[in-house]
Amino acid sequence: MFAIALSGLLIGSMPLSFVSEAEGAKKKDKGKKETAGDTLFDFSEENPGEQWTVVNDNVMGGRSKGGFSFKKDKLIFSGSTNTNGGGFSSIRTKPMDLELEDKDGFIIRFKGDGRTFMCGVRMDRSTASYRTDFETNKDAKGWQVAKIPFSSMSASWRGMRLPKERYPLKKDKIRSVTLMIYDKKDGPFELKVDSIKAYSDEK
Repeated sequence: MFAIALSGLLIGSMPLSFVSEAEGAKKKDKGKKETAGDTLFDFSEENPGEQWTVVNDNVMGGRSKGGFSFKKDKLIFSGSTNTNGGGFSSIRTKPMDLELEDKDGFIIRFKGDGRTFMCGVRMDRSTASYRTDFETNKDAKGWQVAKIPFSSMSASWRGMRLPKERYPLKKDKIRSVTLMIYDKKDGPFELKVDSIKAYSDEK
């Protein structure tokens, strides 16, 4: 039953701000503007892996493989998805106080392989997940940046979409950040992340 529900997973459909820093550099201060924000993770601490854990589709009998590693202060989320039995891989932070009540979303600086990934959050004492997708461009020069508003994240439970009006995302209750791949494709994947920041919209 869980596998059937997961196949109907719905993701956020709102457009996300996306730019290659090499392209953004053509405009004055573009790169600086796009990456401004309060740093949540830059993976420069002594043991960054202590903050993260892996959740793959093997929790429901799937065959995908995935995990994380670190190289030169970069998080590398990689593995291989198998849609015969699930098709997803994810990593998430262990519960922590992220202090996001005054923030409006995340800015992720990354390099990807052309596949579609997801960014999401979980709240304290809640089984619901809140996620939205972002594209990667394997041909982009340099780092890419995705601006991901919390408002773009759809609520779900075990792959079934939940109504936002009944399951609102409460920013002060966010305790975990998730990176996930579930694009209904088989094969290897890799996402290299330089940083994850939290931003506030200008008033």
